[in-house]
Amino acid sequence: MQNNSQYNRIGVFFHWLIAIMVSLSLFAGSQLLEPMANSNPEKLGALQGHAIFGVITGLLLILRYLNIKLRGKPSAANPQGSMLGTMAKWAHRLIYLLIFAVIGSGIAMAIEADFASIFAGTSLIPETFEHLTARTAHGVLTKLLVLVLLTHIIAALYHQFVIKDHLMRRMRWKRFD
Repeated sequence: MQNNSQYNRIGVFFHWLIAIMVSLSLFAGSQLLEPMANSNPEKLGALQGHAIFGVITGLLLILRYLNIKLRGKPSAANPQGSMLGTMAKWAHRLIYLLIFAVIGSGIAMAIEADFASIFAGTSLIPETFEHLTARTAHGVLTKLLVLVLLTHIIAALYHQFVIKDHLMRRMRWKRFD
């Protein structure tokens, strides 16, 4: 178990890779896919790429979690039982939960829309996905995820620049063990 102030290099790598992938997925979903008409011939390929990207992100999140469980994580940045410590603990759990929920709702939407037959070319993309229950859940969950991630970023910046406890050193590339 790791008992210092920095995550191991695998944990740091997964953190930043997942951060980039989640950001790209959120951008692609909201700025590229959502405004694109389902009748656009490029939509199918974009949906396939978005789905594959989401599943890979989920697998990387599982690997990150396993890395933390097997190799440990640094000691808590805030004292156990403090308000900031409790908030950080629950915020990180919520981030994991929301990412998995967004991926799960995406998979549910694919099942509900029968993407297997759409991807196989035996049926067409429906005119809209708005009638799908999973689409509504996917939209709500992505908005919640954005809100929680923005809060996470603001909290990290607060630690770094207001409290000045150098919290962001925990996720730096520099020290490799």
